[in-house]
Amino acid sequence: MIKHLIVMATCVLPALARADEFKTIETHVTSQSLVENFGTSLGAAEASGARVLVPIGLDLIKHFEGWEPDAYNDPSGYCTIGYGHLIALTRCEQTDLGEFKGKTLSEREGAALLEKDTRYARISVSELVSNIDLSNEEFSALSSLVFNIGEAHFAKSTMLVLLNSGDKESAAEQFARWVKSKGVVLPGLKTRRACERTLFDKDLTYGSNSKFDDGNCTSFGAAPSTENYIDVEEGE
Repeated sequence: MIKHLIVMATCVLPALARADEFKTIETHVTSQSLVENFGTSLGAAEASGARVLVPIGLDLIKHFEGWEPDAYNDPSGYCTIGYGHLIALTRCEQTDLGEFKGKTLSEREGAALLEKDTRYARISVSELVSNIDLSNEEFSALSSLVFNIGEAHFAKSTMLVLLNSGDKESAAEQFARWVKSKGVVLPGLKTRRACERTLFDKDLTYGSNSKFDDGNCTSFGAAPSTENYIDVEEGE
């Protein structure tokens, strides 16, 4: 029976999707920062001034964005490649893939795209968190969050108000609220938020194999009640 259900599910996946996308579909949310900024570009001076992420912060984003070297349709139906890089806000089969047509990315190329893709989020954190200094770990954790939820939602968030009031401890508790997508609480988002919170608290370390391991992320529990959860695509 289970095997039959898996076969049925495979049949309804997009032509460019892969069987190993079952987990991705259940846990992945398109970067709201990329959706917000799709089709725009930063000036050279502004882009070069984006603060750098700590290595484990970058690896955190890579881990949760997932890696796919060939173009595919993400759960929102957007044509995507690499570490969640948006090629188009349409399905791949409806898109002129341009430079990505028939291309398989190397991880180095994917990392270069991700560095560019995260610039908007990094600049946003630097500009919006204006009343306090952030450690490199705090900055990287917030950049991961903003890359996921978008600059517009962060700008209107309780977290930002708390940060700019100097209450980092209360602000850190806000990570656990951003765990819904399209009205559903996603386990993958809860894990990502736990990792971001752990990094914010400077407690995130690599696994025994020197690679990122979300098992090292401390579980801080959920928000006080489900009424306090925030949908990453809707904001507060």
